[in-house]
Amino acid sequence: MANRKYLLAALLTICCYLAGAQTVTFRQVDSTSLAQYNAGNWRALIVDGNSAINSGIDYPVLRLRIAYAQFMSSNYHGALAQYNQVLKSDSYNQTAHYFSYLCNKYLDNNPAASYHASFIDTAVINREHIASFGLLIAGLETGVKIPSNAQRGMGSYTRASLGNRLGWRLQADQSLAYYNQSITSTTPTNGTTPQITPTNTTFANTQFEYYAKLGYSINCRLTLLGAYHYLNNSFGDVNFQNHVAMAGIKYAAPFFTLQGDANVSSITGARVTQFNVQLSTYPLGNLNFYTASRLSVQTGDIKQNIFTQLLGFKLSKQLWLEASGSFGAMNNYLEADALYVYSAIDVSQWKAGSTAFFALGQHAVLCLNYTFEQKLDYYLNNNYKQNSITGGLIWKF
Repeated sequence: MANRKYLLAALLTICCYLAGAQTVTFRQVDSTSLAQYNAGNWRALIVDGNSAINSGIDYPVLRLRIAYAQFMSSNYHGALAQYNQVLKSDSYNQTAHYFSYLCNKYLDNNPAASYHASFIDTAVINREHIASFGLLIAGLETGVKIPSNAQRGMGSYTRASLGNRLGWRLQADQSLAYYNQSITSTTPTNGTTPQITPTNTTFANTQFEYYAKLGYSINCRLTLLGAYHYLNNSFGDVNFQNHVAMAGIKYAAPFFTLQGDANVSSITGARVTQFNVQLSTYPLGNLNFYTASRLSVQTGDIKQNIFTQLLGFKLSKQLWLEASGSFGAMNNYLEADALYVYSAIDVSQWKAGSTAFFALGQHAVLCLNYTFEQKLDYYLNNNYKQNSITGGLIWKF
């Protein structure tokens, strides 16, 4: 009986020793993560590093190593999550700010990139040629709209744009655009009289536009948005001075962004308020695959709900594709922070399309878009199809 008692005690001691041997210590985590970092074993470093944090071993150097492993794995959102934790304990950490700048730059989040750049040492700023004032992006797009309606001529659209950094926290985007299409009015089948021009005449529908948007970074996650869009519309001899104002806020978190904004417009005599909420997700932590879901609610002289869904993915090292669809009548509808205004005489009932982005080196991106629209003839009240093809070039400084 006594021997059995001693044997049980010995077994218990051995079990406790083995259990203790499985407990990870700070020294083990530090040496293992350093070895994995030096060897470039990024996957193991991410897995083992996160496991150590979950077990209670958490310190800035470990976070920096995991973040760099995520960065080297092109998981920029995952890296930002780690760098944000480092900055909570050391708000001026140069490594965290520099790589956060790069991560946001690769995610096309210029406001957050600029915010982090404001904390980077001057020597690094000069070495990387990062300026607090100057051009960020320039673009040119032009396209045609081809309707299947004999009473509608082929439309053309051209827009030139510039994006400037006006300090570390302020960015301004501006563009000029011009649209032109010939319209032939037709006697309505219901006997009503058109409101803009006499029937059975052909007139030019032209539109000149100026657009300006400001983005101010409150911090690395919150950006205040404001925009103004002026449109000079002409329907033959009838001219309209149209105005659109937008105010919103955008929240950027690891793996998703959320934006809400309100738009007030006066377009061709109609006063409309449009509220938008958009959720964008980045499941892989980069632009290899992303989604955007947007709900727009119009009130005022026009009441309508529009839903838009977008999917984007990387096909190759230089090629990205986006596919999107919008559902709901787009009457004086505002899209892309009020950059695009759907104020045509014929209202689009729904649209779907795709865009290809092809990188031409480090700075230039070539864009090609195709869009199909179901439109409603203003005079005859019947549907017709419209195909649009747009090409563009974007230059990133």
